[in-house]
Amino acid sequence: MSEDPAGADRPSEHPLAELSGPVAVIAGGLSHERDVSLASGRVLVRELRAMGVEAAAYDFDRQLLTALENDKVAVAVPALHGQFGEDGEIQTLLELIDMPFVGSPSAACRVAWDKATSRELLRRAGIPTPECVGLSAQTFRDVGPSALMEHVMAHLGERVVVKPTRGGSALGVTGVDGLAALPSALVRAYSYCDDALVERFVEGVDVSVVCIEDAEGLRALTPVAIEYEKGHEFDFSARYTAEYVGLSRPDFPEDVIAELGRAACQAHQVLGLRGMSRSDFIVSPDGSYVVLETAITPGTTETSVMPFACTLSGTTLGAVTRDLIAHVVG
Repeated sequence: MSEDPAGADRPSEHPLAELSGPVAVIAGGLSHERDVSLASGRVLVRELRAMGVEAAAYDFDRQLLTALENDKVAVAVPALHGQFGEDGEIQTLLELIDMPFVGSPSAACRVAWDKATSRELLRRAGIPTPECVGLSAQTFRDVGPSALMEHVMAHLGERVVVKPTRGGSALGVTGVDGLAALPSALVRAYSYCDDALVERFVEGVDVSVVCIEDAEGLRALTPVAIEYEKGHEFDFSARYTAEYVGLSRPDFPEDVIAELGRAACQAHQVLGLRGMSRSDFIVSPDGSYVVLETAITPGTTETSVMPFACTLSGTTLGAVTRDLIAHVVG
């Protein structure tokens, strides 16, 4: 279902002044991250309209393709998070109807969406990732936790993080300190995905780096350090509640800042991504790091990394998105 496109004035010198129709920001959907996606979509529409771009929000539903065609949409900006948005589904649909869109092609989305697959590709390219073990729900049921858990922790240590292999926004993610809590953490992860990763806990600072690929080429925005209130490190709500999360420019030496940007751009290229991505790191006190994942649709809510990274880099979310659209249709 679409909203009425805003009739914003678009001066002739605007880089998108000659678009044949509105820009569709596709948000919502039916994943566990629907509400976050709707919030991202609202912000993107507002920011694009502020830049003089005719933009409207469209939900991922049965009317979507018809609405896009009836409204003569010129280009789409997927703002779907989780399943159907980052797993290549919406990208496949847009490719089928030959609609230009911002972001990665469907095949690359499927690779990046699966943490086990994407981490193996990053590891082969020399990008460090946390040591981990993958366990399916079927194996957990058939072999039983008593036969598995001691071996898992003997391999990875007593402090681990359990997460669904596919998913985002910390849904189903649990920090575990000790053998007794591991089975329940796996059960929680399996409620979101049939496969889970158990990874060695890495002490350090959470840092995210957004990469942008437009007419100026591929570049990293300023890294963003993320600090969660104690006890909310793995909460879904903490990602989107201002009092639980703090964003800042990390107090790292410039060579570490540069290295994080280089690694994020390399991850973007290794996974075959396009347009934009966000790589999440844990940076240890000695400056070493691991990459946890590379997301193909960075959130754009009021507490998300991407708008803050744009500000730190001397630009705005609206300007960055406008330039990404211009690159797609140019």
